[in-house]
Amino acid sequence: MFDNMFQIVTGPDGRHFYVHTDSYVVAVFLVVALFLAILLCSAICYYITRFILLKIVGRLARGEQHKWLRAAERRKVFDRLAPLVPAIIVYLSAPLLTGVSFPVISALGPPVETLSACFMVLTILRAAFAFLSSIEDRYSHFPFASQRPIKSFLQIATIVLYVLALIAAISLLLRRSPANFLTGVSAMTALLIIIFRDSLLGFVASIQLAAYDMLRVGDWIEVPGFVADGTVIDISLNTIKVRNFDNSIVMLPSYVLLTNSVKNWRGMVESGGRRVKHAIHVDIDSIRFCDDELLANLKASTKFRVQFSMPDNGRDLTNFGMFRVYLMAYFRQYPAIRNDMPLVVRQLQSSHQGLPLEIFLFINETSWESYEQIQSDMFDHVYGILPLFELRVWQKR
Repeated sequence: MFDNMFQIVTGPDGRHFYVHTDSYVVAVFLVVALFLAILLCSAICYYITRFILLKIVGRLARGEQHKWLRAAERRKVFDRLAPLVPAIIVYLSAPLLTGVSFPVISALGPPVETLSACFMVLTILRAAFAFLSSIEDRYSHFPFASQRPIKSFLQIATIVLYVLALIAAISLLLRRSPANFLTGVSAMTALLIIIFRDSLLGFVASIQLAAYDMLRVGDWIEVPGFVADGTVIDISLNTIKVRNFDNSIVMLPSYVLLTNSVKNWRGMVESGGRRVKHAIHVDIDSIRFCDDELLANLKASTKFRVQFSMPDNGRDLTNFGMFRVYLMAYFRQYPAIRNDMPLVVRQLQSSHQGLPLEIFLFINETSWESYEQIQSDMFDHVYGILPLFELRVWQKR
């Protein structure tokens, strides 16, 4: 009764079977059932795979020795891998649609197969991006992360993944071998170099910056000509982000740090001593030899912060020389001075602005606010005590 309506025939190889029907209604029912079976199987496999992956990963990530796995779970790497299973099922089911001798349905096989393959490429790409983000998250917790940033290398990996995914997708859509596109890309090398010039220069610069430890996040740098004077807050493939002390943000191309003069203050911070270099221009007309009255006034003064012995080596001293002797004694006992670093009070070449007395020393505060406060306190006293030696600071009148 149903011989013409519904027949199942085994193929010549004995492994395949074919369904024949002369009823349009039965044919529609079978096609709809096939679609529903594929969709239902894909959905069930997706949820089962997702449940198993998250369950296993969730348990493993609880251990202290699996911090990398915890970072991958936080970035949803395995959530993004789960759609790969239904995509594979649809890809493997596509030939079934090709074998259906039904209007339009048989033509859907190749497009479904191609689109499912492209979807698998996209799924792997998204999971790979999430994995790179998890690497960056986990790496940032290591103590040497600020010294050896890997963000630029991860960005290079991202670009490579984009290129590979694009080549794979085009190859699938056009049904051509990827080797054909790689041959075409080699012919477009010059154009690619022009398009990705900044990225290539930034990549080379990033390798050199990392290899020679020239820059770290948190370093204070100055780049003349780019209005950059502040702290590095981010290092990426193409740009270096600097927060100036006025809270403005400056974006510098990475290769600028190799082609321009850059001052990095990291050495000063690590040494724990910051230099003070200050010149006091003394009026030459106020310099004279010390007499008994001046020496008596100096001995009787109560404004000196430190007791200093007045040299008596058989030579006449000037008030300028006595002032230098006092400054050396004053700075030597100052609490913030680094006595293990150079401390020099010297004369410079006289000029039309008088005779410069340069003070060169280091203090133990490297932060800007404390440094400026200590420096100001020291020189407030220096300028205040200078008239006791009957010296005048030169100034234009």
